[in-house]
Amino acid sequence: MAADKITPENFGVRGHVTLWSIDEKTGLHTPIFSQHNQIQYSWGFIAAKQLGYRAQADRPSYHISALYIEFENQENPADVIATTGFARDVGINYYNSLSGERDFLRIPLSLEPALGVSSGFEANLPISQQANQLTFFAQTSGTTGVRGKAFSNVVNSKVFAATLVAAPVFSDRTKDAVFARTMFTGANQVTKEASSQIGITWDIAFE
Repeated sequence: MAADKITPENFGVRGHVTLWSIDEKTGLHTPIFSQHNQIQYSWGFIAAKQLGYRAQADRPSYHISALYIEFENQENPADVIATTGFARDVGINYYNSLSGERDFLRIPLSLEPALGVSSGFEANLPISQQANQLTFFAQTSGTTGVRGKAFSNVVNSKVFAATLVAAPVFSDRTKDAVFARTMFTGANQVTKEASSQIGITWDIAFE
């Protein structure tokens, strides 16, 4: 069954990721590639917290609000980063155990998510409620990862994975919860270039 095919047996939540090269001088967005993601089990925790609790001043909000962008610094930028499959129970503990030249950027979403309808789903929704998809966007920024590794074209920082995250208290990473994650094949891994950033558009559809 195709990952994006809508059938009665395949209702749920799914996502699609597009990477962009963003020219810092002109702002030009050039698409690099697109692929599907994996929804992690902890998305249920995020949804339950967000849907089941009223917003109050002393209660953190678990809306999706950040991206983790994983990278590795390399001597040879042509080298492919070895990646393996990952289980749906992978959460923030994975990032706490990174070692060597691997690190990640923790980036707040730069825009409010756009609301839309996933392709082919329009007929399933009332006319007055034509919305079941959120589109998130963020781009690389800064020169240092969470673990202190440099993120720069000088050290051949190569992006190989990304994660969509709820960060209810942005100043406290221990409260982060992982919604979805994706890893890039060798051909789709992107090396940081001078005068450009890497952007990620992430569509999440609830079907």
